Order: sequence, then structure tokens, then C-alpha cells
Amino acid sequence: MESKMVRNDRNDVVKDGLEHTCITESLLDIFLRTKPTSLLIRGPPGAGKTTLALELLKASNRTGYYISTRVSLKKIKEQFPWIADLLKEEYTVNSKDYNANGNYDGSGSIPVVDARLGSAKGILERVLDFILMHGDSVIILDSWDAIAKEADKNERLKAEKSMVYMADANNGLLIFISEEPEENTVSYLVDGVITLDMEYRDGFRMRKMRFDKMRGVEVKHSIVPYTLKGSRFIPLPVGIGYNYPEHPRYFERIDAGEEFISTGSKDLDKALYGGIRKGSIILLERDQSASKVYITHILASLVLNSLRSGIPTFTTPAPYVPLKSVMKYVRPFCNAEELRLYTVFTKNDEADDAINVCKLTDDVKLNVNQTCSLYMSAISRHRRAVLTCDTSLASVNYDLDDVLNGIKKVKASDGILFMISSKDSPLFSAVQSVADIHMKIWEENGVTMLRLVRPYNGVYAMLLESIMKGYPSYRLIEVV
Repeated sequence: MESKMVRNDRNDVVKDGLEHTCITESLLDIFLRTKPTSLLIRGPPGAGKTTLALELLKASNRTGYYISTRVSLKKIKEQFPWIADLLKEEYTVNSKDYNANGNYDGSGSIPVVDARLGSAKGILERVLDFILMHGDSVIILDSWDAIAKEADKNERLKAEKSMVYMADANNGLLIFISEEPEENTVSYLVDGVITLDMEYRDGFRMRKMRFDKMRGVEVKHSIVPYTLKGSRFIPLPVGIGYNYPEHPRYFERIDAGEEFISTGSKDLDKALYGGIRKGSIILLERDQSASKVYITHILASLVLNSLRSGIPTFTTPAPYVPLKSVMKYVRPFCNAEELRLYTVFTKNDEADDAINVCKLTDDVKLNVNQTCSLYMSAISRHRRAVLTCDTSLASVNYDLDDVLNGIKKVKASDGILFMISSKDSPLFSAVQSVADIHMKIWEENGVTMLRLVRPYNGVYAMLLESIMKGYPSYRLIEVV
């Protein structure tokens, strides 16, 4: 077993972007402010228990004491470099290295785990001594299972009660880490119980944190997805509402280079290895759980970036979407000259002098031909063009041959076709078979998720940034 002394002498909490503010602005931070004396973090191997415990220690800005039965200090520093400067080796509890006076002999060897009853008693004494000496501090027992597994139930309960009592009396915080899924003795004693879980789906891990017990804290969302991106524990914001920008400003254009057209999102461009390659067909598969606000942001970012880049852009919205709703996410964020490059197809009797409005008819074949004709005309004049179409809720009986012929024209050009569709759409299978890029969007416990199916490149949580940016914008956080 190895113990590490941790001291956080910083007066302010360092906010390293979302990776840190998620802890300091979440329910976990609210729980820390109630001055709890004990917390149990449990879950299977690899769920992120140690990561969460170290995040809480760093966020608490308190003196800490870390006891590990698993890995050496060197390994911990390698795995968690963001906390390495706060860790220092004090001593190693090991039958070979630990002498009668309780001093480390300086051999520097990787510790041998010793979870016998005698070692458990020794650890208990060390913890109690540390609490008495340092008072307002955080002690992490990683893992309590290994320390106490050889003790019988009564001895284990007595040890747990003693530590919790001393932590309470001296304003300390004990964090127990456990891989025991069932209710154990310590779960009844502690102020908080957090269960971490992960589920494998189609090659990725969906991680969720469950708040089973948070004494003194109102728990609005008991299940919160999280990611371990960058060896950090990042709870994903749940149930965040959307507010339209109070002070709209022009969209900041992203240049994706000669061979690509940008999605309007640096994060999505990066996930797509540079952006959308010219001549590509993009399918955004919409699950019924997905919020239209997030889909609108993906679409608006592409449209705005294209218009601001001088690329003619065409949009066929879902039949129920009025023209004014489309323009709400376009007009304030680009200038009049750029708006003249924008064409919207609609069946409604609507007009807007700032853009080109094309009336659709009941003749589906005619509509497809008209769209392709205008698109190819734009290609001949501007070399590039962007065509977007939402068929996710459409019940129109398209002629697949006409649609596929239109897709062939796009693939042979320097433009792109971005289609939004659901699995029950009549066009879904046909578009899926020819799509160069296939993305899927859905909501998971209040968090909007975006998965890259083709190319196969991970799952991301979407966070809207429109208020901060002043125009439709979003950020992607990889879920790992």
C-alpha cells in the first residue's frame, strides 16, 4: 500500500476550461460546499473512481492524504499529470519497506499490496493520526475493499465508524473507493454515495454517474453522463436550456482549406479529419429523442459558414418549419450580400426579399429537378455549393431514381449534400447506402449525443455556445 501526501496551496480554483469547471460548477461542488465528512465512490474497474476522487480533492482546495493499494506514485503521476504537482511520496506501507518505527527506508521499489488485517489496522491508525494532525483535510482510501477485506464484519464496521467519527469531529472528508456493487456497511455511514457505471454500445463506452445518496443536497438529476477525456472526470451538463443570443453578431467563418467545406464547427471539422470533403453526401440520422434545437445548430453552423465563405447555399426545411423560423438562425449572423447567396425551398406562401425563395409544388419529380438545376447552376458560377435537406419527418413518396441521380450530380461536383433523416423516412436506406459521412444524434439522460458512424470516429456530447459566441455555435466533448 502506498500513501501520498497531497497539498493544495492554491487560494483560487484553477479552471482549465470545461474540463475543470464541470466539477466546480456541478452537483459535486454543491455537495463539497455542505462540508460532508464522508463519501463512497463505487463502481466496476475502469469506471473512473480514482479519477473522480482526485478531481474532488483538487477542487476542494484542501490538504489531502491519498492511500493506494493498487498502483505506485509514479504510475498515478503518469496517468493523472494534471495533479502530479500536488502529489509527493511520504512513505510506503510494505512488509519489506516499513520498519518498526513506521519510517520509509527509501528503497523506492514499487509497493507490494498487503491487505492483511494487520495492515488494515496500521492504515486505520495512520488515517486517525492524520485527521488529528491536519483537521480540515481530504483522505482518499483507494480502495477500502482491499484494505478491509480480511477483517470480519464487526471489526470492519468498528474501523469505519471510528474513521467517520474522527473525520466529523475534525472537519475532515473521507473518500472511500469500492468495487463492491452491493450495499455494504460503509454505505450506511457516509454522507454521500456515488455509483459509476459504464455500458458498451457499438464499440464505445457510455458512462453514467448515479447519485444514490447526497445528504443535504437536492438532487434534481440523479443520473448524469460523464466522460474521462484527457484523464479528467467531466460530468456532462444535463438539461441545459437554450437561449437565443441577446446580442447577435456575424458568424466567425472557418476556412477548411481547398479540398474541404467546413461544418462551421472546429470540433466537428477535427472529428471529420479536416471537414467535409467536396463531393460528399452527409447523412444526419435523427433519433426521435433528439432536440430540434441541436439539429438546428448543426445545420445553421454549416449554412452560415458557407454563406460567409461566399458559397451558394440551398435549404429545404422540414414541411412544418416556416420560413421565418429558418431565417431566425441566418439573417442576424451574416450581411446582406451574403444573404443573396441563400435559397430556401418551401411549399408555403412565404416571401423574404433578403434571400431567394423558391416555391415547391406537389410534383415531387419537378421539385427534385428544379433543385438539381439551381444547384448545378450555382456550381457552374461559383465552383462550390451546399445543399441541405430535412426529410426526417417527410411523408412524401420520392422517386428513388430521381433522388439517386441528384446525388450522383452532387458527388461529381465540388459541392456537398447534407441530409437530415430518420430511420422511418422513405429515403433513409437509399441515402445511408451512398453517404460518405453518417452521423447519428440522440439524447441520453438530458445530454445530446452525436456519434460518427462513418467515418467511425467516436461519440461526442454537444454543448451549445450561442449565448457566449453571439451566433449559433456548439462544442463537442468526446465521450471516452
